[in-house]
Amino acid sequence: MGVVVVAVAAITANNVESNQTQEALDPFYTPPNPVVGKPGDIIRFEPLTGFNITDGTGYRILYVSKDPTGALRASGGMVFVPTKPVAGERKVVAYAHGTSGLGDACAPSRSPLTPTAQPFIQTLMNLGYVYTATDYVGLGTPGEPFYMIGSSEAQDVVNSVRAARNFPGSNAGTTYAVMGHSQGGHSAIWTGALSKEIAPELDLVGVAASAPATQLEPLLNQQWNSLIGWAIGPEVALSWPLVYPELAPVDILTPTGVELYTDLAYECLEAAGMKGAIESAMGKELFAENPAKVPAWAAAMKDQTPAPLPPSMPTLISQAIGDGVVLANTNSLTQQKWCAAGSNVQFNWLGQLATGPLASAETHENTLYAAWPMETDWIQARFANEPATSNCGFTPPVAPHPLPAPPTPPATGPPHK
Repeated sequence: MGVVVVAVAAITANNVESNQTQEALDPFYTPPNPVVGKPGDIIRFEPLTGFNITDGTGYRILYVSKDPTGALRASGGMVFVPTKPVAGERKVVAYAHGTSGLGDACAPSRSPLTPTAQPFIQTLMNLGYVYTATDYVGLGTPGEPFYMIGSSEAQDVVNSVRAARNFPGSNAGTTYAVMGHSQGGHSAIWTGALSKEIAPELDLVGVAASAPATQLEPLLNQQWNSLIGWAIGPEVALSWPLVYPELAPVDILTPTGVELYTDLAYECLEAAGMKGAIESAMGKELFAENPAKVPAWAAAMKDQTPAPLPPSMPTLISQAIGDGVVLANTNSLTQQKWCAAGSNVQFNWLGQLATGPLASAETHENTLYAAWPMETDWIQARFANEPATSNCGFTPPVAPHPLPAPPTPPATGPPHK
């Protein structure tokens, strides 16, 4: 019990400090009501501090994007503009971040933790690229969030590129690459699928994703009743019914889960995981049912699972064998499916990237740091119009996870008399 008290005290102290910081930022992130303009229009911007970037300058931005209904919404984000001169227009790298929690303090452009979480910014500045990074609509800005909704994520990423092009003095061109981690890998792949539909004037040359959430049904089928489920499940339970009205959280959550999921969703990831661990240690559970076995939820998982990208969209996927969050067997399944579909995809399989009691979770986070040097080289090659080469002939080191059995539909027929 003493450990629980200390953990709760630490969460409370951090929340008080964070709330004070975020209240000072709120005016910047409050858009006009209604939001007007075109996707990619910049509402306002201001210099960022704390990044220690040389040969470039970072800015916090508020820009126009869209929600899944097509309505204009404001998203926060960041733009970094290098000072290194280039001939012609600058190439753009758009970054899609991983799961962070839905509270204001969790938005990367509002978080003091972001400089260490995105260490590749300096490298991209040195290469002369404009770097743009969305927070996603509803994360740090007013209105509902759309966690793991591919069409919304892709809008936010593509419109962040438009915002970078609109940024004064950026000299950003129409050619861009997208990179993402975890949830952001899901976002990046959906961007690869929808980029031309959203912005035909832009040229996406490739998608680089590390530990991407690609196979949602087998992933949730394995993680629903784990500590990862406590950290991520509440965000799904909150966001998905906004897009799929037939989904009801009460159909999959315990009474404790129904009581806690909204508050947990708006915690930042570390605090949500800690609170979930406390609840789990007290014998409580978040989910009453495996969502992958509930027909309506399973259908939504299939709908939000990206299809294999076409051969015209080069893709690099990095996955660690020991990842305990996005499990390796799910991206082994992605390799199997995408290679069979003829995708131009290269898989970069990594070993165990952490040791100790939290190794599986840390390996997931460390995949980002282990993969980005290769991703940077790969993106440079795409910008140079070098041909991308698939390595589908390579056998993955982890067997693909079999899909769960289809959910059993409710019984039909005459009522009992």
